[in-house]
Amino acid sequence: MPDLLSDYLLLVLITGSSKVWIDHNYIARTGRQFIVTGFDPARQVTISNNYFDGQTSSSVSCNGDHYWAFLHAGSADTITMMQNYIYRTSGRGPHVGGISGYSYLHLVNNYYDTVGGHAIDAAARSHILAEGNYFPDLQLQKSVSQVDTGSGNGGLEYFVQTVPDAGACSSYLGRVCEWNRLESSGTVASRLDTSVLSDLAQTAVKSLKPMGVADVPAFVLANAGVGKI
Repeated sequence: MPDLLSDYLLLVLITGSSKVWIDHNYIARTGRQFIVTGFDPARQVTISNNYFDGQTSSSVSCNGDHYWAFLHAGSADTITMMQNYIYRTSGRGPHVGGISGYSYLHLVNNYYDTVGGHAIDAAARSHILAEGNYFPDLQLQKSVSQVDTGSGNGGLEYFVQTVPDAGACSSYLGRVCEWNRLESSGTVASRLDTSVLSDLAQTAVKSLKPMGVADVPAFVLANAGVGKI
């Protein structure tokens, strides 16, 4: 894959594929989503160490930020998003599920910077483990979190916020999960569906050890994007 992608309606589409790795790219100025999976399955997909730059002169939200960053809507997706820098977006980063079948997503050690809308949009039949992600100063309504639209849309999530949340992972994954760090980003209602952990216990998630969330900002800024391998 080229390491610089910009100015296209849809930058990356993965459908009916497996064992796909999108790593160390700079992706910007897309007309719609940065990455889409669906509607056929996208299995064993890893999206890692990328810089997704949402600055745009044609913002739907009229704020200079890109809307609807990622769409994961395959009928049997298994996806890891890890150590990505997601900058200046305003919603659905990612949107997961909402169709027949299921979508499994491990969202781990990503840095959401200057995000003016919900970072996680969990629709029906999504199964999301979010751990070790850094959410500083997400904008708009500080009394209602812009991190997560939650299970009201039918999605299943395990969103780690406390020591007990993290410790409960041990019974399913054989390891402690890493907590997500929110700074001036509202609060996230309890999203602790342990069926997500049961489902992911049969995957590579079990053997992955996230970095501590305190290390995420410096690491991601130093490593995400082109020429940083």
